[in-house]
Amino acid sequence: MKTRISILAGAFILIFGCVELTSCKKDSISTTNQGANTAANLKTVQLQNSDAQDAVADKTDEDVDSKLDELQNNNYSADNTKSASLELSGTVDIKVDHPDNTNFPKVVTITYTNYQDSCADETITKNGQIVITVDRKDVNHPRLISRAFVYHNFAVTTDSTTVVMNGTRTVKRAKDALKLNNLESARVSVTDSITAALSYAVSTIGKSETLTFTRNVDKARNAITHFTNKNYKAGDPVYNLNHLAFRHIPSLDSLTYTGTIKGINEKSEAYAKTIVLPLIVINYHGSLVMTSGKVTYTAGTTDSDTITFKQDPAHMHKTLVTVTDNLTSKVTTFDRRISRILKKWW
Repeated sequence: MKTRISILAGAFILIFGCVELTSCKKDSISTTNQGANTAANLKTVQLQNSDAQDAVADKTDEDVDSKLDELQNNNYSADNTKSASLELSGTVDIKVDHPDNTNFPKVVTITYTNYQDSCADETITKNGQIVITVDRKDVNHPRLISRAFVYHNFAVTTDSTTVVMNGTRTVKRAKDALKLNNLESARVSVTDSITAALSYAVSTIGKSETLTFTRNVDKARNAITHFTNKNYKAGDPVYNLNHLAFRHIPSLDSLTYTGTIKGINEKSEAYAKTIVLPLIVINYHGSLVMTSGKVTYTAGTTDSDTITFKQDPAHMHKTLVTVTDNLTSKVTTFDRRISRILKKWW
């Protein structure tokens, strides 16, 4: 049985948030050799392009995850989706082959036709199709679910740029653990393995050239979420369910990434990004900040860099990025804002 819904975008919840497709531009950059700014800045822009590509990929994945979360909460019934805006245009079509929480695997097909989202800076339009297979191998562990995505010419267009994605991505929940501390607090830890083989094409208004690149991912993502029981009082009698009122504490949350990304960059060169020290992301007063981590980046036969991340002591809501050219020993530093959300797929 299939459940089908085709809704005007004005009556459909926003699936995608604002994607920083313009984040390829150069941020505040300083180098240890001001006389070599031109070469250093070109390298920095290339590295930032690579980081922006990852941001687009991860943001798209996270937003699709959010839609699947909504479907899961509604027993995979597309008819129960909620309206979030009355000023959008275009259509989105959702099909679910098993609109229930019992039968697995199930296939969710999302098709966009000129679907527009609102954004603080510019209009974002989606076209194309994403097909997701959701599977649960062990009925005794309903939260250990895998999600396999297939992108069919899925396009995200802003006022100036279009990104088209094709390929596959699979996220498997390997661990989902709850730890209680005498009912005073709780910690949820989830671990995902992420593999992907994706291709991208990026075109910009006013430019005839289309940049293409591929992205092959083999990563692990660990998300830790903290809660505190606001009704807890030390020394009180034995607690029952009436005493449980857990409140989320975002400032204690963290995301940790390990693994590799390989592919062909926009210069048609083979590249590799390897996380040699885990990347740790925290929530600092509502801003995501990468507090530690190290990545090695190689491209072609001439580019070899070591990139380190830490919280900027002068701007605590930003990540201070240091790029060391392994061939020339030149150092470039710049601040970055992390636009992606602190995503924990439950």
